[in-house]
This record gives sequence, C-alpha cells and structure tokens, in this order.
Amino acid sequence: MFDFKKLNITDEDIAFVENHFGFKFNERQKKIIRFWDSTDIQACPGSGKTTTLAAKLIILTNKIPKSFKQGVCVITHTNVAVAEIKSKLDSFSNFYFNYPNHFGTIQSVVDKFFTIPAYKNEFKQSPNITDTDSYCKEINKFKSLYGTALFLSAKGVDEIGYLSFNMHNFSVSKTINEVSPFTIDGISQDKMLIHYKKIEDAKNKLLKDGFVKYDEAYSIAFKYLRENPQLKDLFIKRFPLIFIDEMQDMETHQSELISYLCDGTSAIVQKIGDINQSIFNYSSSDKQNEWQPKINSDLQLTETTRISENIVQVVKDICVAPQVMTGWINPTPLKPTIILFDNNSILKVKDKFGELLIQHNLHKGKPCKAVGARLSDSRLNINSYWNEFNRGYNKKDFSNITSFLENANQLALQSRNVNEVRKSLLSIFCKCLRLCKVKHPVTGFYFTPFTLYQYLNSLDDLSISKKMNDNITKWITTISKTEILKVEIETYVSDLLATFGGQVNDDLKQFFTNPEVEVASEKVENRIYHFTTNGQEVQIHFDTIHGVKGETHSATLYLETYNRVYDIGSKILEFIISTDRQRTRQRTNDAFKKRLPLGYVAMTRATHFICLAVHKDRYTENHKAYFDASEEWDVIYL
Repeated sequence: MFDFKKLNITDEDIAFVENHFGFKFNERQKKIIRFWDSTDIQACPGSGKTTTLAAKLIILTNKIPKSFKQGVCVITHTNVAVAEIKSKLDSFSNFYFNYPNHFGTIQSVVDKFFTIPAYKNEFKQSPNITDTDSYCKEINKFKSLYGTALFLSAKGVDEIGYLSFNMHNFSVSKTINEVSPFTIDGISQDKMLIHYKKIEDAKNKLLKDGFVKYDEAYSIAFKYLRENPQLKDLFIKRFPLIFIDEMQDMETHQSELISYLCDGTSAIVQKIGDINQSIFNYSSSDKQNEWQPKINSDLQLTETTRISENIVQVVKDICVAPQVMTGWINPTPLKPTIILFDNNSILKVKDKFGELLIQHNLHKGKPCKAVGARLSDSRLNINSYWNEFNRGYNKKDFSNITSFLENANQLALQSRNVNEVRKSLLSIFCKCLRLCKVKHPVTGFYFTPFTLYQYLNSLDDLSISKKMNDNITKWITTISKTEILKVEIETYVSDLLATFGGQVNDDLKQFFTNPEVEVASEKVENRIYHFTTNGQEVQIHFDTIHGVKGETHSATLYLETYNRVYDIGSKILEFIISTDRQRTRQRTNDAFKKRLPLGYVAMTRATHFICLAVHKDRYTENHKAYFDASEEWDVIYL
C-alpha cells in the first residue's frame, strides 16, 4: 500500500523542480519539500512558500502509482491563490484538477462535498450559492418583512440579509459563528419572537427556493456532518493528504470545519501561511480561533528573496508574532523614510514620493505603489492624498434634495432595501449640515451617515435621536411622496441645525429649491498617478493594503489613514519606538493587533524602498527623538 510518509525525495527530484523553476531552492525549502507528515509551516513574506508548495506537488505527480485510488486535496483561501499555484505547476496542474484529487478554495470543498449533497438530499435540486449582496436583494422582496425591516432599522440594525443560519444549531443568528438566536437588547421577548419568526420564515422560503449565502453553505455542511458523522471518515479516506495554503486567512467557520474534518485522524495535513499577514478576517470576537501554528524551527521559511536586509531589520518585528527573517544584501541600501505633512501639504506627499523614486532610479523596475487601510468616508483616507483616486463607483452625492429623494425612491422600488433608503435620508441631513459648515463637535470633521447617527444617539437628550429615528421610519414608508417630504425634511433640518447652533444659509436654500433631477452616474476608475520631473516619469499605483497583499513592489508608500485611530502615527510609530517589554504588552492589545498586520503587509511589499506618510500632529516629541536621531531612518518635513 502506498504510504506518503515513506516518500523518498532524492537530489535528482530536487534538481528536476529546480530546473522547472529556473532557480535553486535553499536548505529550508528543501527540508519542506522532503517532509511528508502533518506540520504547520510559518513562512515570512517573499520566502517562496507558493513555489515550495508547487515543487512538492510536481514531485508528487511522479511518485504516486497509478494503482493508488485515493486523492490529494489542495485547499487555498481565494481563487487568485488557486490561479497562482496553477500557473507555477504549469502542465502538472492537470493531475490535481482531475478525480480523485481536488484543487480549489475552501468554499469549493464545502460546496462540493457537503453543502450541495446535503441540499440535493433534502430539496431534490441544486442550490444557488451566492454572495451576500445578491441574497439581500432576494430577501428584500418579501413584503412580509417590510415592517420588520423598518423596526430593525430604527434600532440601528443593518440588512436582514446579513443575518445567517448559524453553524451550531441552524438558528438565525447575527453571524454564522454565534450560538444564540438573533435578538435585540431592550425588546420584549414576545415582540422579538414575532420579528424573529418572520425572518426565519423568509429565510426558510429562500432556502427552499435554492438561495444560500456563501457563509451559510458552512452551516448546511455542519448540519449535514452532525446528522451523518460517517462523512468525516469518508472524507479522510478519500483524501489522506491535504495541503492548506494561506491558512492565516481562514475565517472562524472555515478553520473550524478543517479542524472538525482533520483533527485526530490519520490524514497528513500541512498548513502553510504567515500569521503576521492575517488581514482579511481578524476581529476581536475571533481571537480564540486565530491560526496558532505549532512551530517546528526546521520547517519554517525565514529567508526572503523579496526584501533587502536593511528593510528586514526595520520591519521584521512590527508584527503580532515576532519571527526570524533574513533578506538579500543590497550594496546600496536605501533607508526607510518618513514623510511628514500637514493639512496644507498632504497633496504633496505623492509628489515627494515620486521625486525619491526617480532620484533613486526605482521608476523603471517593478511597480511602485501608495497604499492605505481606508478608502473614502473616513476623516483621513487614501483620497485625502490624491483627490482623483477612485476604484469606480456610483455617484451618491447630489446638489439638491430632489435628486436625493429620487435616488432613494428608486432604491426602494428596485430592492425594497430599507437600510439603503435610511442611509440616503441620513446622507441628506449630512449634506445640509455640510452646506451650513456644521462639523462634528468632537472630531471637527463633517458628518457621515454613520457618525451623525452615532453622535445623536450618544447625547444625553434622548428625544433628539428619537425624533430623527421616528421621522426616518415615517419617511421610508412615504418615500414616493417627494413634495411632502421636501417640506417636512426642510423643517426637520432647521431644527437639527439649531441643535448644533447652525444657521440656514443661501446654499441650503438652494439645496431645497433647485428642481433639477441629477442622474446617479458611475465614475471611471482612476488608480495611477503620473508624476513627472526633469523629463522623467514614474507611475504611482494607488490601492488598499488588502488589494496589494501577495504583491512585490520596487517601492511602497504607506499612507496614514483613520479608522477609530490614526494607524501609523498612533500605533505603528508608537510600536516601533517601544521597548521589548512594551511591545509584548502591545501585541495583546486589540487596537494594536488590528493594525500591526496591516502595517506589516504594507511594509513588506517592497524590494528596495519604503516610505511612511504621517501627519506632523501625530509626530510626537518621543517620535522625533527616536527617528530624527536614527541611523536606520530618514525623515522628510514637507
């Protein structure tokens, strides 16, 4: 009988894959290629983990005898990762995309082997497994839920379609990972039960009609496994060897499914990833479910071929779990640089970065990118550095109330989406306050729908938020009566202005009297900023940190943005200047744990040069004492 654990990987096998890829594997990569037992492999950025996994798979195609009837399961987190491994395998990929093997995302595994069979068994048809937005459109069609949607909207609850059958007992819960049925504090049990039953009935009707959200596919799978425990043994019998790539990005329900299927079995399971790059699914509620690899020091990838050693020395400890990392030696190393700006010079940050790229001759190699954690609707976001940056979107802002109400009416007609209509009404209030130069009394920035709702609900005078919620609920039900709403909203806005001590001005009067209906328009994508100096040009690609994960840049500009705190000035710089003892404590703090992985990913994309853009107001005297005197950093004041 064929035994994976007894595989003998020869020097000739290693030479074969080295010839395939056109480079030599280092000793740690060779050890992993030769290791065929369950293990966790922690891999630093740019260490060649995907190529190492591909090498193992290529060698395996020549080792498995034709008489072997079991399969190999290769699981990734995204289709992008599937495509990347497939491209490295080249023609060898055909082996893994054919029976009895399986190569795909964790979603494809749960759908193919559990959710679809379970659904067909119960409903005698195939399900339509879809994204949350599409699911919301379907559930919003239920007239029976309109009153419930209004009720929940007034309580600040998002889309009904966001609620899920949970994976523990198939009750309708706020998230798939919760055990208790959905409820709202402060509401009588009888009233909550009425609304819960309406939601449950609608979801069961959608389920019967074939509509299943991606996350609920896991709930169906767990239910199927509970009812048929022998399926676990059958899965392992089919797949005695399982590879899992990007393990750190698995969500709670995904990692728990993997544990349920594999833990305590005879299967060989090799999990590969980097816990310090877990930026997709971290939340404080998932702390206990983070991947915690069992470190085998001989089977870790610690040599990065991407990042030069001088950058490695600066960034390797800016992470949740310190790890060994060595880079390549750059004979002309460039110091990481902090660009300090103020409100008047923020738009010059990208130009200074462009100057540095051309000065250091980095504009002709791999892409140079500017990345941040937040897009618009934040007091400091990527657009703050380049106003024209956008990823393509539908226009949500209008110059008059007629257009706002027409847009809200269309939303109501098209999807009966109460939450979107509610947000449109809140946007009207925010627009009016902005026209009258009224800002958030605490932050000093203009209101967004979220911050306005949050602020009014935080006031001691509860009648203010109650009046707003009561009005919104009434107006949602009469959204088509435009002329009546105009008058009522104008009266309410006058009262709202008085709450903030604001006054009606000509701009606000024009907002309510202009009858022109503007059409919601789609804005063209614009991500590349062209900087030119002395006849030379560099293209600076703008993107989110999430958007560039896995990429390699010549140079990266990490932009400070705001999400409850200013990430770089308040957390990343503070972490860098801290002592080892302080860092140990900070790594257990949620505010740091949510931002360190983002900072780590942003700062480990570049081969040669990294810059951090920080506002002068967040550059404290402690920061100045550390960075201005540092031999490892340069600081530029705009």
